[in-house]
Amino acid sequence: MDIYCPKCGEPWDIDSIHEEAQERGTTFEKVLRQFQVVGCSALGEPCSEPDSETDDSFGLTKAQASSALYEMLGDDIDGAASMLDDMFG
Repeated sequence: MDIYCPKCGEPWDIDSIHEEAQERGTTFEKVLRQFQVVGCSALGEPCSEPDSETDDSFGLTKAQASSALYEMLGDDIDGAASMLDDMFG
């Protein structure tokens, strides 16, 4: 499943977090927390131009929805991914 950068809305597969953690020799949780705060740069990429498309229900961009869900759900990245898929999938 995809998660979205909380800064620009760029989609990332959850496996990207696992791969980055393995490459760095750190934990999934540490990379996930960093991604939730700084976005794409936690995965070694610069943020793209922010996506301005909004969902029909709440009027949020992918970045706004992601940021709010990461804050509310914390480490439950599967829950956030599922909710984001419902909103934007």
